[in-house]
Amino acid sequence: MPQLFDESLLDSETQRSSVQNISMIDSLEERPSEGSWSVSEFLHQTDSFFKTLGPFVIYGEISEIKSYNHIYFKLKDSNDGSTLDCVMWQSYRQRISFEPKAGDKVELNGSISLFTKNGQFKFIAHSMRKLGLGSIMERLNELKRKLESEGYFSREKRSIPRFVNTVGVVTSADGRAIGDIIKTIEHRNPLINIILYPSLVQGASAPQSLLSALNLAIEHNQCDVIIIGRGGGSFEDLLAFFDEELVKAVAQCPIPIISAVGHEADYAFTDFAADMRAATPTRAAEFVSSILRSDLYNSVEQYVKKMSDAIFRIYDYECMNFEHLCSRLKNSSPQLYVDNISKQVDLLINRLDSASANTVSDYERRLNSLKERLSVFEPSYYLEQESSKVKNCLVRMNSALDRQLFDVSERLNYEHRVLSFNSLIDKKINLLKDRLKALVNDAQSSDVEARFNRLNQEYIKQVTRLSSLNPLYILNRGYSITFDKNDHAVDIDSLKKGDIITTMLSDGRVKSEIIEIQKNDKASIK
Repeated sequence: MPQLFDESLLDSETQRSSVQNISMIDSLEERPSEGSWSVSEFLHQTDSFFKTLGPFVIYGEISEIKSYNHIYFKLKDSNDGSTLDCVMWQSYRQRISFEPKAGDKVELNGSISLFTKNGQFKFIAHSMRKLGLGSIMERLNELKRKLESEGYFSREKRSIPRFVNTVGVVTSADGRAIGDIIKTIEHRNPLINIILYPSLVQGASAPQSLLSALNLAIEHNQCDVIIIGRGGGSFEDLLAFFDEELVKAVAQCPIPIISAVGHEADYAFTDFAADMRAATPTRAAEFVSSILRSDLYNSVEQYVKKMSDAIFRIYDYECMNFEHLCSRLKNSSPQLYVDNISKQVDLLINRLDSASANTVSDYERRLNSLKERLSVFEPSYYLEQESSKVKNCLVRMNSALDRQLFDVSERLNYEHRVLSFNSLIDKKINLLKDRLKALVNDAQSSDVEARFNRLNQEYIKQVTRLSSLNPLYILNRGYSITFDKNDHAVDIDSLKKGDIITTMLSDGRVKSEIIEIQKNDKASIK
């Protein structure tokens, strides 16, 4: 152990001396040159310098992109393949109107910055717009929003006429569209007239040419419906039908108009402004020629049949009207008028006869009534009534005399009974007087106070005996009485666990619940 300890001490001393030598060498080597910068100072100075430059406008192709809240992407030069790291903060990202993706050719406006943590050079994009086709789409989206807000796309659409005599076509005279329209209409209904208003359908001059041809068709005012469009092509070829002035003219056209631009998948702004959109020029021709030549022939036959039916219906109506007039004329003849007057006279005569008979019957009833009333005043009838009244009076007088005699006899009997009662009452009064005298003599001869004391003692004695016989008197000696819920005195056999019982004490009652029952042995009690 002591040897090991000594070796460690030697090793520590050696290490301490070596560290001191190394620190002295390092301190000589770490001393910077005068005017030199640390890495952090250099990066901060460079970043400050970069911020004084710009803003810059650069363009290129997005090669890599990562979208979080911020957008991190690389912008590549398509000529030599050089790349630049870029970032667009969320506050700037909210201002762009499209979602950037890899492959988009864009133009950036911003400044350069140096990240002092790692010395990475980045371009800070403040705005972004698409170049080439993307720029065109951005402008078209803005134009679409403008036209929608002004109501050119949401106006009320007119219905295309079902029967078309003349159709105007605004398209190229050399394109396939006019050929397809003519071929389709001649095959379906060659009776429809076709007027071509030739114009350019692609190129820089196409929008103005289309607008002039459409205005010419409107000025001539010979068409029932107008078809404006062209055949298929690239998106750049169809740009003429996105022109703002042309779209407004289509929306304001006084003649029903059909837009037929490109193929099934192609859409143009004229499609939204027109009264109807057709997928192709051929479909537009099919729609305006929906009434075929055979349909026209069938329609003519139907109209002829309807006219014949209408003529016969009018003839039948006039015949019935003639018969009605003849009937009215017959009913208005002089003989019929005389017959009607005769019938009215006969009716009036019958009504007069009936009224006369009713009047005679009424007078007869009134005469009989008067005779009955007069018979009452005859002397014999009057004497008979008066004699009956006298008889009634005699009967009533006799009955009144009888009642009077009866009342008098009753009164006489009553006075007799009253006299007998008076004698009895006198006897009773005499007896009571005699008894009262006897009682007074007894009271005077006896000692009232001694008698009162004797009676009071007897009363107390009787009360004491009565109290001792009271079953509740034993409660004062510590006993109690137990009742069940029906206030009946209980015994141990009538109780069970859980019953509510009431215990009467000398000074009150106690309610309790039975939790246990213990029975005593009767033999032990004895």
